[in-house]
Amino acid sequence: MRKLGWIMMCLLVLTGCSGPLLQRKTFTVELGQDIYANAALYIKDAQNYPTDDWEVEAKSSGVVKTQNRFTSENMDYLVVGVYDFVIHAGNRDIDFSISVKDTQPPTILSCPTEIDISTGQSIDWSAYIKASDLSGVSFSTTSDFNASAAGSQDVSVRVSDRFGNAVTREVHVNVT
Repeated sequence: MRKLGWIMMCLLVLTGCSGPLLQRKTFTVELGQDIYANAALYIKDAQNYPTDDWEVEAKSSGVVKTQNRFTSENMDYLVVGVYDFVIHAGNRDIDFSISVKDTQPPTILSCPTEIDISTGQSIDWSAYIKASDLSGVSFSTTSDFNASAAGSQDVSVRVSDRFGNAVTREVHVNVT
């Protein structure tokens, strides 16, 4: 009988009676997504635990908690990086990480299909193509463009963010 009690206790420990488990050790979110300080979002089967009394705390420096959201200092979101957090669940601390990545290309707000410039004029693509990205945008051409002589040319303009995400637009350039 004593042996049966020991086996039952081992089974209870092995079947998860030791407490709440994380859905995963590292959560990955897209740059700009809200990251909430709600423990139930990170706990597997959260409905089985009193998570309303639990507190989520950032362990990484530079992270601030405003109301129920985590952001980087002086920002409305957490910037790209990996951040350490802890859930204080009564007398137990549960560590986890959130990895913020930028995997989306810039958003093109407006882009002309054709522009006219003067001979010898250099093109500031940001004056013609309106684009946005939380990581910033840069412009480059994927074809050799020469405005030294009159004529027309199709130019591929690449709009990139600093993490290499990009979108390309074709612009017909008339040089007069």
